Amino acid sequence: MPDDLRQEEYELLARIAHRYYVDDSTQEEIAREFGLSRPKVQRLLDRARRAGVVDIHIQAPPGLNLDLEDELRRTFKLTDAIVGPPYPDAQAQREAVARCAARYLERRLADGSVVAVSHGRDTGALPRFFHPDRRIDCTFVSAMGGSPNVDAPTNPNEISRALAERSGGRAVSLYAPAYVERAEIRDELRQQETVAHTLRLAAGADIALVGIGGTDDDCTMVRSGCLSVDEMARLRSQGAVGDVLGNYVDMLGRPVSSPHQERLIALTVEDLRRIRTAVAVVSEVEKPRAVLGVLRSGVVDVLVVDEPNARAVLALAREDGLGEGRRGSGGSGSGAAVPAGEVVDRRV
Repeated sequence: MPDDLRQEEYELLARIAHRYYVDDSTQEEIAREFGLSRPKVQRLLDRARRAGVVDIHIQAPPGLNLDLEDELRRTFKLTDAIVGPPYPDAQAQREAVARCAARYLERRLADGSVVAVSHGRDTGALPRFFHPDRRIDCTFVSAMGGSPNVDAPTNPNEISRALAERSGGRAVSLYAPAYVERAEIRDELRQQETVAHTLRLAAGADIALVGIGGTDDDCTMVRSGCLSVDEMARLRSQGAVGDVLGNYVDMLGRPVSSPHQERLIALTVEDLRRIRTAVAVVSEVEKPRAVLGVLRSGVVDVLVVDEPNARAVLALAREDGLGEGRRGSGGSGSGAAVPAGEVVDRRV
């Protein structure tokens, strides 16, 4: 018998818990049987769990790591975290994460939803596994310009079209390059109504579906020709560890400013913070530092990630001297870490 329970209390909790968990009686039925109010029954069931009278065991399927997901949620103050099972093959790993993200998106979408979509190999893998069981009158809109050198499966316009086809919704493309030659050209393009309308629609989305890019010489930005190897090296020298929608951050989540930013046509970090649910989809073995930096920037609500990256990101958070649950300045540019236990409010 638990030490803090009298015998009669123990018996009452055990009887009520048995009725509820074993006999499948409703709380209303139990209330009538025992002459209690329904709220009282609820409080007694809660007490039974706290006192150890009830011990709930969940038999999770292989590959489902609920404890790891909980740790990610607690450490980075996420709304949700979904961890895909590990695979030795990079393509199989990407597909496993894409399946998880597709299931999440199927559950969350409703008629009238607007989803802002980024580029990348991880987000590009999602449409293959996206099969809603009903037609959804939703809109997928590109949140970033494209590049003629980007393969169709990783181009945001193509990803949006593929998702729209599978849901019965519609796609809105951003007819502009991700990067232009000069800031003046960027400003002129953003003033064109077609481009401005698409960016306004993306900024007002209910959900943002984004990838997290690295800063290695084989990252999507380099492979697509958006940035050169030299430009990427300069970003690394400034402390950049990764990007979301072409917006680079360091390990503390602070923005890394550089000339290329003035040539970028995409949603900004501030735009992402205003979107209610930003879902980051990420795999690939070189991504832990990038994921940590983006998580600390405060733009991500939901992380869908493979198990190796999840464990590596948590290890980095513990080892870099900031401790768990601490973020960077969230884009303030101050260079100071947020005190322990304090969280960036991404709605500001």
